[in-house]
Amino acid sequence: MLGEISPAVLWFSRGDRFFLVVGAVIVGGLLGFALPYVASWGASLTWIPFQGPLELIASWSQWWVRYVCIGVGVLLGLALVAAAFYDSARVAVSEVQVRITEKGETLTVSRSQVGTVFVDGKELVLLDGASRQLVRVPIEEKRDAIEAAFVERGYSVATGDPYDDLYHLWVPETPGLAPEVNAVLKARDMALKKKAGSDARELRSELDRLGVVVRDRKTSQYWRPLVRS
Repeated sequence: MLGEISPAVLWFSRGDRFFLVVGAVIVGGLLGFALPYVASWGASLTWIPFQGPLELIASWSQWWVRYVCIGVGVLLGLALVAAAFYDSARVAVSEVQVRITEKGETLTVSRSQVGTVFVDGKELVLLDGASRQLVRVPIEEKRDAIEAAFVERGYSVATGDPYDDLYHLWVPETPGLAPEVNAVLKARDMALKKKAGSDARELRSELDRLGVVVRDRKTSQYWRPLVRS
């Protein structure tokens, strides 16, 4: 339809994808090529562990072994890049919705639900009208490109977190917080330390229900109350 703007896809740029794939092929191939030499060197040093596997690899003298090692190195490099692509959030922004795909799961947020959009470090954040976090995901795209994509499609974009001054560092049994909020924050603190990302996200949603917004700085949690517009 005339006047409509096509959706913007915020993800690795084409240049970044090309660089990562080519880099994986080159680095993986070089490591595979060097493997027999490294194994031979390691086998000559008796204090290095895993002497059995090193001696086995060093004993491979057939002409085709090096090509197999190069091929395996290339495949492993490409597998790592594919895993990075799979784990990275892909955000499609249109005038009617925002679609986030991450780790095989897709979340769709209607334009009418979104109050404010901003970039917090390397994370994209969407807030609703009550300042609740609808979305907080790591994103690979540059800040300027992210902000431009949302502005061009009619979203309200802030240059930073509009509620930054309201956050407080959480410590166990923080005074002024309801006991159930402290309990959820304590459970989430344990999830963060165990790197249990799925549990941490579920507990973030529970905090939203209790009227508290949380953001992370490394393994520390900062909280603030909801602010209705």
